[in-house]
Amino acid sequence: MLSRVADSLYWLGRYVERAENLARMVEVSRQEALESFNRRKQSDVWRAVIYATLVGDELKEEQEKALEADPAYYIALSPLNPTSIAACIASARENARAVRDQLSEEMWLELNAIHLFLSSEKAHDRYRNNPESLFRQIIRFSIIFQGLSQSTIRHDEGWQFSRLGRYVERADKTSRMLDTLTFSEDAPSSAELLAVLRSCSAFTAYRAQYRNDVSLRNVAAFLFFSPDFPRSIRFSFSRIDTALLKISGTRPGDFSNEAERLAGRALARVNFTPIDQLLENGLHEEIDAVQEQLNEIGQSIFEQYVLLPSEIRRAIRTEGLQSGRLQQQQQQKTK
Repeated sequence: MLSRVADSLYWLGRYVERAENLARMVEVSRQEALESFNRRKQSDVWRAVIYATLVGDELKEEQEKALEADPAYYIALSPLNPTSIAACIASARENARAVRDQLSEEMWLELNAIHLFLSSEKAHDRYRNNPESLFRQIIRFSIIFQGLSQSTIRHDEGWQFSRLGRYVERADKTSRMLDTLTFSEDAPSSAELLAVLRSCSAFTAYRAQYRNDVSLRNVAAFLFFSPDFPRSIRFSFSRIDTALLKISGTRPGDFSNEAERLAGRALARVNFTPIDQLLENGLHEEIDAVQEQLNEIGQSIFEQYVLLPSEIRRAIRTEGLQSGRLQQQQQQKTK
């Protein structure tokens, strides 16, 4: 597969997943902020989403004012925010347009429709009149889009790259949301724990396993180590590892490149680290390690499947020039 196609499909998966995760976070944070009665508390509520979107770094003056005036609008639709939900969908569509032949007609129509909607005044009117329905529409789009990907295109290398991007992004956002529970020196409240679960769409699944026992230990164990909840860090690492092995054709338990080695090591770590050991090491420190692993895996994917082919082509061109010069020199000698 061409490196350009692989890269576009990878980022298509990441941007669609990112838009859905941000929509969930904003929806939950708005509800939590409405239940707060003082300005300081509302500011604390939004720190989670601001951290998850990385919008708190080096903001310009107009961006800071827009964020302070309406955090939900800034994260969702503001043209001043280059990492907004609308911007994620626009980036997803741009990547999809570059690989249009790899997508089904249904996938393209869904993505194009949500992009046109978020780019129009209708989306801003929907936010002002019924913001919950706007966020639910974005979430529903992502679920439909991923379902169409599952059922309307071939499960070939391209599909694996899109799937790879989805789970790298999912592990990143789940770990960031879990890390928000470490912001304060005080133990997180039940409301904060439930908000994190809802932001990860984990509330129902968590209740099925733990009933009404809501504690930091249980929430961390579920979001970190659950082997069968689709948004846990462990589940995501498992799918990352599987996708990489499928792309290269390497058998499970082995590796053929650095990305596969890093993914296998990360998966082994979450498979064999008990929750008590994780809490003893420090939840924040362990999440930092996860973030570092995801960054390393992402960089290795780029070097293996995007950067490396271009370097090989450059080397081939150079070798061709050298052989051409040698032939010319030999011809001159024979003359």
